[in-house]
Amino acid sequence: MPSNATRTTEKLASFAATLIWDRVPADVREQAARQVLDGFAAMHAGSKRPWTNAARAFAVSEGASGRSSVIGTDVKLRPAHAAFVNATAMHGFELDDYHVSAAVHAGCAVVPTVLALADDLGVGSHAALTAIAVGTETIIRFGLAMSPEMTQDRGFHVTSAFGALGAAAAAVNLLGLDRQTAQHALGVAAAQAGGTTEFTRSGGEIKRVHAGFAASNGIRSVDLARLGLTAPLESIEGERGFAQAFGGRRVHLPHLTNELGGKWHLAGLGIKSWSTCTGNHAPIAALELLRHEGLKAADVDSITVYTDRTTAEHCGHVGAQVKDMTGAQFSLHLSLAMRLVLGGNDPEHYAAMEAANFGIPEVIHLANKVNIEIGEEEDKAFAVTPSARIVVRRVRGATMTSKALAPGGPTRPFTWDELGQKVHACADSLIGADSVRGTVQFVRSWPTTDLPASGLLSGAVRAAHE
Repeated sequence: MPSNATRTTEKLASFAATLIWDRVPADVREQAARQVLDGFAAMHAGSKRPWTNAARAFAVSEGASGRSSVIGTDVKLRPAHAAFVNATAMHGFELDDYHVSAAVHAGCAVVPTVLALADDLGVGSHAALTAIAVGTETIIRFGLAMSPEMTQDRGFHVTSAFGALGAAAAAVNLLGLDRQTAQHALGVAAAQAGGTTEFTRSGGEIKRVHAGFAASNGIRSVDLARLGLTAPLESIEGERGFAQAFGGRRVHLPHLTNELGGKWHLAGLGIKSWSTCTGNHAPIAALELLRHEGLKAADVDSITVYTDRTTAEHCGHVGAQVKDMTGAQFSLHLSLAMRLVLGGNDPEHYAAMEAANFGIPEVIHLANKVNIEIGEEEDKAFAVTPSARIVVRRVRGATMTSKALAPGGPTRPFTWDELGQKVHACADSLIGADSVRGTVQFVRSWPTTDLPASGLLSGAVRAAHE
């Protein structure tokens, strides 16, 4: 590794161990609170899915009782097992946050980690938001240093690979560990990182649990370091360290530490509008414009999508025929067809596909008419403003064309009210509209008032402050 990348692990550990609330900028505080609410929504949306049920059954069976809430049950566990379930739920239905230029999911590893530890420790919202900022910034910087090549060229899944390091950094901060212990904790987390993206080719629902692995491994890494387990001091930048093993030659390690603590990247976070892979959002938005102009499935002879290389690689290989929910939510072909035939890409639309064994004839017929191309303009814009262009050749009539950015992304961010609508859509049926309304108002106050952060998932703290 180049000489200017030396002491990377040490610098990241120092950042995690020493950052305090007073040094967190106001906009970062606000963004961290938005992550909590968005995570709350996504956890509830994914709480009843089969993979979350499996994670919860495993955790309840194998985990020790504790003070940390577990989504979907009144049972409380030790933080690592609770975070395992909650992170699986948050990442479990393609509704968790994402960062555009870093090409990572951060909240699904960090938010469940911090909420589980907050329950255990009884900390306030300012401490929780500080830890979320630390963990999120850590994951984003790994993405800036190593994405998207790590996925495109080597097939690693960034959520499970970077997530353990971000979760460990957040736990270090919340627990107030010293720098040396923090350095070992990051090294232990690096040793547990893993996960591939083969699910984008041959299916399987393991992808959902990658965030659970990351969150629980992050907490365990910190626990082991506190008990005296040591790791290489250059676990990230070393000759046989994390960056070399996972990123190979296409790594820019200075992105991990340049202006660390002074320059923040949370402004690049996006909030998902639809229950599908991030790369599908701009194409869906572009097709929605044509739907509003009157385009119907029966009008279509062919649909050509011009998108960036990352989206084409990640979402363009599944095709029209899928066999599980992961395939459906990653398939750009199927997601566009669903937009015209079923009218949306929300959880209920994917549930309808699942109920039909992913074989609704009209959807499959249209999905087979979708072609995906890498657009020069879209590929150049990917790192800043991901966009898509749709060209529809109609059976009769003129060709229709549209371009769009992903709604909820950093160039079209959600307002607090729009985020609140998402929380209601995801959680009203499970905990009631009044409870959701109280939660939104409660978390929205976290940056300005140091409120208790424990008990958020159980509703206890929010109810006590209504």
